[in-house]
Order: sequence, then C-alpha cells, then structure tokens
Amino acid sequence: MTDRRLQLVVLAFFIFAISCEAVSNLKTRLNRPAFEFFSKTAHHVIDVEVPKISLPDITLDIHAGPGKGTVSAYDLKINKFQSPLFEFVLTDEGIAWTSRQGTVKLKGRWQAEYTILLPVKASGWMNVLASDIQMNVSAKAIAFDDRPQIEVGECEANVGNFDLEIGGGVLPWLVNLFRADVSRAVQKTIHEQACEAAQSILLTNFNNFLLSLPLHLPVGQDFYVDYAVEKNPNFTSKYVEAEAAAEILYEDHSCHPEKIEGWTEAGLIPKMAVTWMSESVPNCLLKSAHEGKLVKFTVTKDFPTIGPRLKTSCSIFSICIGRFFKKLRTDYPDQYVDLHFHTYEAPFVKMQDDDVKINVTFAVDFYINPMKQHLKPLARLILSSSSTVIPEIIRNKFSGNL
Repeated sequence: MTDRRLQLVVLAFFIFAISCEAVSNLKTRLNRPAFEFFSKTAHHVIDVEVPKISLPDITLDIHAGPGKGTVSAYDLKINKFQSPLFEFVLTDEGIAWTSRQGTVKLKGRWQAEYTILLPVKASGWMNVLASDIQMNVSAKAIAFDDRPQIEVGECEANVGNFDLEIGGGVLPWLVNLFRADVSRAVQKTIHEQACEAAQSILLTNFNNFLLSLPLHLPVGQDFYVDYAVEKNPNFTSKYVEAEAAAEILYEDHSCHPEKIEGWTEAGLIPKMAVTWMSESVPNCLLKSAHEGKLVKFTVTKDFPTIGPRLKTSCSIFSICIGRFFKKLRTDYPDQYVDLHFHTYEAPFVKMQDDDVKINVTFAVDFYINPMKQHLKPLARLILSSSSTVIPEIIRNKFSGNL
C-alpha cells in the first residue's frame, strides 16, 4: 500500500498533465521544492514495501576443488531494513533519483552436494549484511492510454559494503569451495532486486494509481470535466511543467475553454508548485451554469429577517415593498411578494495580478406569493454587481476574501 502523501504529490502534478495539442488552457509547474518533499517522503513507501520482498532462490555449480557439485541458497528473506536517503535531480531528459546509505539484512538457508569419489551433502543457514546501497534511476512522464504514466529509464545499483556469514555445516572445506560464488550471486541478486523494487514500488504502484483516474470527472451539481493526455510534460533542470486542456460538460451543454498562446511569468514567485489557469475555464463553468439555469434562488415571506418587508400593504409606520410600488398595494393588497433571483447573463471573471474580479448580472422577478400558483411575473429588476475576491489558502483549503 503506497503512502498517500506520495500519491498526493504525484496527483498534484498529473491532474494538470492532461495535455492536448489543439487546446491549452491550464498549466502547472513543479519546482525543485516539490521534489525535495518527494525525496523526504519516499522512505515511507520503501519502509513498508521493501520488507515484503522475497529474493529468488539461487542455484550454482561448484567448480572449485577436485570434484564437482551444486549449492543452493533459498528462503532468502529480509529481516531488517533501513531505508536509504533519496535525492531527486531534474534534467532536460526527465527525472533522476539517487539513493545512499541504505542497509538491508537477509537471512536464509543453503544446501550443497559435492562429489569427489562419493557424494557429500551439507546444509545450514546464512546471514547477509549489505550496507551503503547506492542506486541511480532515471524516469520520465509520458502520455499513455489518455492518461499520464511514468516510464523507467536506466537503473544502476551498487552495494558499498557486503558481508556473508555461512554456518550450520560440519564441513568447513566444503563451505570454502562455494563461499565466493554465493557471495557474488547474492550481491547480483540484491542489485537486480533493488532496481526491480524501484520500478515496482515507486513506479508501478503509482502508474496503477494514475491509470485508475477516471477520464470523466464529476465536479458537483451534474457538472463534469472530460480530459485526455496527448502531450508529454516538459522537463528542465529547474522544473517540470505540463500544459493541459479540459472540456466542461453539463447535461447536453458543453463548453470548450479558449486556447492560451502564451503564459505570462511576470511577478512570478517560485514555490513548490505554480498553476496557471485561463479565465476561460471558470467562465466556461459559469456559462454552463447559466445556460443550465442553476444559479437561482427565491426569497419568500418565510425568511424571518426579510419576510415582513415583502408585504404589499403596511402601515405608515412600517416599511414594506408595497410602499415603493403603488401598483402592488392597489392591485394586490394584503399579500406578499416572492423575489426570484436568477442570472440574466452568464457571469464572468477577470483575473488580475492580485485578485479576481467577478461580474454578475441578476434578474429579479416579482411574483405574488406563492410563486408556484402565480406563474406570471409582475415586474423585473436588473441588478449588476462587480465583486473583487482575493484568493487565499487557509488551513490547507483554497478560499477567497470578498
């Protein structure tokens, strides 16, 4: 089971790596601090997954001495593991990471048969200590099956210090015949398993996670975002970035955000991650909401604070809506008015350097209460508003200050 924190880092990158040649309206960039976080967090996955590995059995021919025979090392298991330190390096070709100071202790069994004139059999136990395990792995992100995937490049592993202890046999001379060969074979197996672990643990698990991401994402209120990966992310020595495109769907309505030809970096302060978003993305969402008649609400007499103000008739000492509209108090005395608010035009946002301006035009339709029984509106007011929102992240939640 992978560490969720690692998946969040991967997801934060790939959720915007949904690139498309024809349209690009989103872009994200992961800078070095993101990979430094990944380096510090990677050992959580390794600590859980590596001890589960069972090394394959090893069988070798014994060529030393006057006779011949075979030796097998089997039931090799990890009984102690110290995760290495990881360091990620960005290159123009992709991502490379190295590890150092890793330590692993193995225990297992051995069995040998050697023939000079008569066959001799012996068996026993073995303990292995491999320390300062160094690895160099390269990888890059690609587009595959409409989703992002990680592709492994080269992998090299080296064991700085190695010690093999063999016991249990009653024939020391026999053990000496195969000790060196078994030592080399176990080291080779550790090298191979280290690279296989890097691929299966750090990559395969994440690739399966990424392949499980749906291409048709619900975002609430029957809205969906469709995407597909068609373009590989761009790697540099300082950051990794990807441009993305998305189509917004609501019932039979669809909206294609406009393409952005150039992304400005004016005033950019590099952080762990930076995301650019075209104004057309939220505007598409708002346009679809307007066309689907989703932005609406009705104020009735059941609202405690405003209900008394919706009367068509009131005393000279009171304030009600009928006081401002003579037709209401003369044609509809002693009744209440329902105010039905809905978007008159599609709202739109304007992104500025430090804030976001939201422009909304509402229509306010007047109905005699209850509106369900009086379907014909008496009047309509048009209200235009312009609000400024300062985006903020408070307690790990994205919010805005109006």
